[in-house]
Amino acid sequence: MKTIKILSILSISLQFLSFWLAAPEILGGEWLKKTESFIRSGIMVIPSIILGIIGMIIGFLLDEGVGSLNLKLLIPIILFFILIIIFYKKIKVWLDQKISKPILNKLIINDSFRFTLLRFAAILFTLGFFLQIITIIYQ
Repeated sequence: MKTIKILSILSISLQFLSFWLAAPEILGGEWLKKTESFIRSGIMVIPSIILGIIGMIIGFLLDEGVGSLNLKLLIPIILFFILIIIFYKKIKVWLDQKISKPILNKLIINDSFRFTLLRFAAILFTLGFFLQIITIIYQ
């Protein structure tokens, strides 16, 4: 039963990822050029999202009580949380300079790169579809 849930989550995740890989080719270079600043600001929000998720994990672990297992999980998670807070601005600049700018430039200029991403999206979507069929059969 647990394996079926894991396969279901994996299949949905693959299909979700395939959408994002296909989107640049479907939308085209002109649309990417028009929305470049919006996309870059969206990528720079990633550290805030990570902080929120880690905060929820910390809250869940503290709600369960601080036992020996929770303490072993809690200490590294809190240290990671603190590191992200300390280097928050540097992480945002790094994401902008090393991730969003190069990827957007490559997506806007290179048609073959967008088409390659579309092929990967088709493969991931198909794989996710087959995993869903398998989970439905075994339920």
